[in-house]
Order: sequence, then C-alpha cells, then structure tokens
Amino acid sequence: MNDVRFHLQEFGLKEQPFAPTADPAYFYATQEHKSCLMRLWTSIDERHGIAVVLGNYGTGKTTLLRKLMTGMAVDPEKYNTAVIGLPIPSWTSFSLLEAIVKGFGLQPEKRSFATYMEELNNYLIINRHRINTLVIDDAQNLNKRGQLELLRLAQNLETPQHKLLNLVLFSQLEWARVLEAAPNFQQRINMTYTLTPLSPEEVRNFIQFRLGQAGATGENAPQFQDEAISIIHRYSGGNPRVIVTLCRNSLLFALQTKNPVIDRQVVLNTIDKTTLPTASKVAAARGQGITPPAPKSTPSSQATSVTDLNPSDAATAIAMAGPTETEQTESIEEEIAAFNDLVRRPAPEPAPPRLMPNTNESKANQMLLNAVRNKQR
Repeated sequence: MNDVRFHLQEFGLKEQPFAPTADPAYFYATQEHKSCLMRLWTSIDERHGIAVVLGNYGTGKTTLLRKLMTGMAVDPEKYNTAVIGLPIPSWTSFSLLEAIVKGFGLQPEKRSFATYMEELNNYLIINRHRINTLVIDDAQNLNKRGQLELLRLAQNLETPQHKLLNLVLFSQLEWARVLEAAPNFQQRINMTYTLTPLSPEEVRNFIQFRLGQAGATGENAPQFQDEAISIIHRYSGGNPRVIVTLCRNSLLFALQTKNPVIDRQVVLNTIDKTTLPTASKVAAARGQGITPPAPKSTPSSQATSVTDLNPSDAATAIAMAGPTETEQTESIEEEIAAFNDLVRRPAPEPAPPRLMPNTNESKANQMLLNAVRNKQR
C-alpha cells in the first residue's frame, strides 16, 4: 500500500484533499464562481453567442470549465459541445478551423478553407435544434487577428431568434489587450466575467470544504488553525492553485510528524522548504516588511554577492541580491519619462535633398570657380 495513502487514512482521509488536478468533485463555489457559472449558463442556454471568462493563473478557470462540461454532458440531446483545451499560438486560422471541425467530429473530404467552413455551417444548421457550443481553454494563445476573425466567422451563423454556435472562452487577463485591438470581435462578446482572488473567509471555507470532500472526520482529522489559514491567505494572495499547493505540502509535513494540527509554524516551515524564495511572498506570509540587513564590509575591488552576505533566511537573501521592487519601478518610470521627452522633442528640419548635377554642368561650374580664383591672384 502507498505510504502516503496509508497515512492519509490515519487522518481519516480517503484520498488527498489537495490534489493538483482540477477535479469537479473538489470545486468549491465561492459567491463569485456561482455568479460566473450562472451567467455562463444563461449565455449558453439563451444562445447569446460569445462569453469570455478572464482570470490570473490558478483562479479556477479550468475548474469552472470542467464544471460546465460536466453539466452539459448530463443532457447530450440538448447540448452539443466541442472543446479545444490548449490552442497553439503558432496556429494559422486554418489550423484553428481544423481543430474546431475535428472537435465536432467532422471529416471533410477536401482539405480547403472553403470546404471546412461549408461543412461546419451545414453541420450547425442540421443541429440547430441543439445548443452547439465551442469551449476554448487558454484562449490567450489566440492572439492573432486572423484567429479572432475565424472565430467571428464561425460564430456569425444565426437564425432570426438565436446564434447557431456559442463560444465560451477562458483566458488569462492579458488577453483583454488583444480583444481591445480587435473591435470587430470584441463588440460581439455578450458577456465578460473577471475572476478575483479569494478573501480570507473564502480561503478558510475552501480548505474546510476540500477536507470534508476527502472524508475528514473525527479527532484525527487535519486541523488548520486560524493563524495558519491567515498565513496561507497572505502568501497565496487568495489564488486557489497556490492555496492547494501550500495546503498539500503542509499536510504532508503533518503526516510525517503524525500530528494533525497544522499551525503557524508548520505553514511557515512549508513555505521555507517547498517554495521558491520569493522575498515579497515570504515577507507577506510572515506579516513583515522587507528590511534587509546591511551587508558585510568588503574591499572596494571585490563585488558584493549573495554568498558574501550570509543571509539568515530566503527572504533577506532575495532582497539583498538586487534592487528592490520600488527601485525597479522608479527605474522603469525614469525610462518612460525619458522616452516621452524624446517623443515630445521637435524633430530636426530635414536636410534639403542633394541632387546629382549632370556632368557638363559640373565641369562648367568648376571652370568658373577656377577663373574667379585666378582673377583674385
């Protein structure tokens, strides 16, 4: 038997409550997630066309997608769905069209853009009694104008009552800039929802919900103390993926010590041992500002390095290794100001064009110049 699974059972758990996969059974619906799902279902069922969900890495977009897919799979007669899980940025518009056609199970005889589009349109018309939906995860990879134009064309087919194809697009926040640069597509978006981080109370409920789903009951069940949860929230910034990772590693530490109580020290130790030593996050977890100690004095000819400083922990090591975030921001602002000053500076008057004289004119001018010089002598 797997040792970890055996120890999980000692804590009354039937499985790992903080697995790294987006299992719909462990989906904790915050008020924001519920609102987003409600709007997505409305957009899909009413066949309003394009819906976009934006959020940073780890905010639960893929989990929402799987929750949506689970719901549509219950009624295949009503919902006809194709999914593109990870579009490739280098795709041409035809490559994207191929992925869409393949997602709906179509196999056109002739490999051409016109044939594929006609096949897709005919398919949507034949299935107009069903709700046809194309779901795309990591849509930020679709950053070319041709790709967005293809999605617009694919979604453009409609009846007087509704669209024949829904688009549900899950993306990182930076995709908003791409959409702004494509107004022809952006204006057709029916609904955009932006996911935000979890609050401290939501982090608490999130952890308890996952433990409950894994069967945590009784005195031996893992117990995350209030201060530990507070540190988890500060370090993660309310990001569900980071919360899950930190809780999983903290739980493994508790399993090793056979102590179900996960307190402040367990979480801090987990941060120090199992995460990248990012100064700002470590300091945030400890509830402290970053005030690195003065480095040891070194000869002027010897450069100061991180190894020379002998820091006491990861936070001070990173803070001492380079400029602070404030200094970097000021440097960037100075560069921007210098650039703007250069842009505002009036451009110099262009030099008059130099025309190449013909050969005879050049010889005549030279003879005249020589005659003037001889006369002056």
